[in-house]
Amino acid sequence: MARLPVTTLELTPEAVGLGEVYVQRGIIPRRFLNDALQVAIAVCQQMDVVVSWNMKHLVNVRKVAAMNRVNLEYGLPPIRIHTPEEVMPL
Repeated sequence: MARLPVTTLELTPEAVGLGEVYVQRGIIPRRFLNDALQVAIAVCQQMDVVVSWNMKHLVNVRKVAAMNRVNLEYGLPPIRIHTPEEVMPL
């Protein structure tokens, strides 16, 4: 099986602020701030997709739509969030 390259993304002040907005708007509960930060980092680093098994807080159509409304409001790109199964080649 081919190995994919791994890139470490930095937690920037912009990402912290965006994650806080996701929490303040009630999209992600405060106690799951790390989930909000995971998405915010990806958005701020202009990633296309977050891959996660977190069905409750991340791989959730309504939550992704709400996060993308915030992203649009702040002039940031939309994000897609999928399970590993959805992005693995057949």
